Amino acid sequence: MKKKLKAWIFCRVAPHSPTSLLTFQKEQLEEIAEACNMEVVGTTQVISDGKWLNGFEIKSLLIQIRRKKFDILLINSPYRISIYPDVYEEFKMICRLYNVKVLTYMDYIGK
Repeated sequence: MKKKLKAWIFCRVAPHSPTSLLTFQKEQLEEIAEACNMEVVGTTQVISDGKWLNGFEIKSLLIQIRRKKFDILLINSPYRISIYPDVYEEFKMICRLYNVKVLTYMDYIGK
């Protein structure tokens, strides 16, 4: 039997956005995990401006990545990590360094 991939769900909304969007993102990403037969081993939900990688939640996520606690990070869009494309690219490089694949909702539905 094939080993289930371990997934981590990351959700973020801006401070001025409705917090119900966090629940929406989480449920949407849980559906993807279930459809792909992934085991969700953790979830992070953040309310922040999403600019840099120095917030508590992102730092905690990076620790989990370095510890290789999961195989795939599920996010709604790259902007959930950072609103700046170059910061997101830096984040993805860190993920690649530790063999963690980043899967966005658009990547999934584009299959």
